[in-house]
Amino acid sequence: MILEPTEIVQPVYGTSNLGIAITLEGVHEVLVFCTACQPGFYRHSLEMEQCLKCPPKSFSHSPASTSCPCIQGFFRTSIEDQTVACTSPPSAPRNLNFSLAGTQISLWWQPPLDRGGRQDLTYNVSCQRCHFLVCEPCESSVTFSPSALGLPKPSVIVDGLEAYTNYSFIVRAHNGVSGLSPASQNSTSFPTWVSVGHAAPVVVTNVILDKRNDSSLSVTWLPSRLRSQSSVNYEVLYFEKGEEKHYTVHHLQKPQVTLGNLQPDTAYLLRVRSITPLGPGPYSQEQEFRTLPQDTGMLPGGVIVSIISGILLFLGVFILSAFIADEMWLKPYVDLQPYEDPRRGVLEFTKELDPSIVSIDTVIGEGEFGEVYCGTLHFPGKERIIVAIKTLKSTYSDSTWWNFLREATIMGQFNHPNIVRLEGVVTKRNPMMIITEYMENGALDTFLRENIDKFSSVQLVTMLQGIASGMTYLSDRNYVHRDLAARNILVSHTLQCKVSDFGLSRILENDVEGTYETKGGKIPIRWTAPEAIANRIFTSSSDVWSFGIVTWEVFSYGDKPYGDMSNQEVMKSIEDGYRLPPPVDCPSILYDLMKVCWSYDRTRRPRFREIHAQLDHFLSSPNLLRTVADFDPRVTLRLPSCSGSDGIPYRSIPEWLESIRMKRYILNFHTAGLNTMESVLDLSAEDLKQMGVGLPGHQKRILCSIQGFKE
Repeated sequence: MILEPTEIVQPVYGTSNLGIAITLEGVHEVLVFCTACQPGFYRHSLEMEQCLKCPPKSFSHSPASTSCPCIQGFFRTSIEDQTVACTSPPSAPRNLNFSLAGTQISLWWQPPLDRGGRQDLTYNVSCQRCHFLVCEPCESSVTFSPSALGLPKPSVIVDGLEAYTNYSFIVRAHNGVSGLSPASQNSTSFPTWVSVGHAAPVVVTNVILDKRNDSSLSVTWLPSRLRSQSSVNYEVLYFEKGEEKHYTVHHLQKPQVTLGNLQPDTAYLLRVRSITPLGPGPYSQEQEFRTLPQDTGMLPGGVIVSIISGILLFLGVFILSAFIADEMWLKPYVDLQPYEDPRRGVLEFTKELDPSIVSIDTVIGEGEFGEVYCGTLHFPGKERIIVAIKTLKSTYSDSTWWNFLREATIMGQFNHPNIVRLEGVVTKRNPMMIITEYMENGALDTFLRENIDKFSSVQLVTMLQGIASGMTYLSDRNYVHRDLAARNILVSHTLQCKVSDFGLSRILENDVEGTYETKGGKIPIRWTAPEAIANRIFTSSSDVWSFGIVTWEVFSYGDKPYGDMSNQEVMKSIEDGYRLPPPVDCPSILYDLMKVCWSYDRTRRPRFREIHAQLDHFLSSPNLLRTVADFDPRVTLRLPSCSGSDGIPYRSIPEWLESIRMKRYILNFHTAGLNTMESVLDLSAEDLKQMGVGLPGHQKRILCSIQGFKE
């Protein structure tokens, strides 16, 4: 008799017990047989009925495996069993940034793109103190908050740094298996170099008269308390009282000086500051000392001791104020707004000149208020000095008159070698005049356009250093310029750059944000930060954005930022993340400085003190300027809507050369008979050389752009 089964159990894939159970009437029989788990599966005990698939990033390579080892580069911790996926160390943290405030630095970064498949991500931060190329671990006085190790969040605050010192910070990402991989040290962000400079100034204090006679003054002061005294020099600036524009500067290695060839029985004002490898600190409080009458001779020693004791006692009364670094001889600057009659402010902060000592010669330009002349000042008994004279139009309005007086009042409150000096004003007769020192080389943008490729990178950085020094002076006094551009920088015959044109300047309120908000008025779009354009909010940080544009202007020898783009196109491009490409032969380290000045978040832009310290560092290590920033042929100064056709985004050779900042070679291409964009596609470096494009960097830029057309 043949019996039919009433139930059949199908085999299950991946089990080691495979069989068929057949149930008959009154009979139950099970046939059982066993097979091993296949590669890629495992069974860690005989009691398991099924083979398990290997967890991610693991694999069993032989049959009958009881575990799945991790594949190369992936790991399990000692407390993780065979059922857990294998994981890897994280990739490197990204975009390490910093901001410096005093001797405290805030570091922040973005998490790794690859966390290694784990959630237990932490960060370790290491610090090194560097001198030239030699670095050593930071001292125990450097503290990390909340910690240097095991940070759960991508940020840390470092305190206790030393002024005028270079530091390097490295951030490493870690997870639970980082210690198991010999390559885990690769999970490191690139080092961020930080120069702590003027953020914590080294201030000269206790300037003391040591001895004097009828023609000299000997002065000493307390030396700097910097660790490395050998790297500290001093600068003494002095002048006869009332003759501040005729000052003399001495550079010294020791904290003492003897000033000779002085006038008898004359008062002299003196300031001292420290000079470190990263630049100068602030000047000390102004001190007044007087030479002896000519027939008196040297005072007896006992009298000298009494004088010195008296001076020391006087200084002791004010010793606390001497330690407030940035407040040394810092005056509270005043706008004209509180004055019902602005002429009162002008009288308070400027020197009214007799028109008879002013001689107007030739017109040298057109200003906001009227014509600008070159002329002379002739004070009785003194030599004539050449000056620049701004005049006020005879048909001026009340608002123009107010702004004219306001600019004079602003300039009258400034005293810095990198800010154009006010000689005086004429306000009681027409034409009204603002008289300033004469800058022989005129506006920086025009001067650079007339001297293309004539300066080295060191010379250009020195120009920028002077501008940064002047802007540091302004920003330290809560002043915002609002119109910082190469056209408003004047150049002397020694190539010294000075900030000028304070028509748009404003004093910032003494608050935490230090902002100035305006409801209208002119805004120079190409030089202005996005938050200032959108919200009319100006700060020293918006001036820093403008300084980045000025840096671009300097290294492009006065080219127009953003080329022929309209103001609307410029604003849209900036909001879309577009930034100016590096100028030709621009050092990469300077282009990096430009880009950080153009940070969309104003809080991430450096301060002028930091910029000045960085530029000083570049000048002390000129080898840093040798690496040239790469030019990306995909980046042009035109929007797609302005492009040509046929795959080439330009309608003509002049348009193309201008967009890649090579317009100086337009005539070379025309002379060579190249008049269409198609005619340039097969040019070689040798062709360019024969056409007169001899600089390798210029050849590279042109050829890179041509290659971009082909791709």
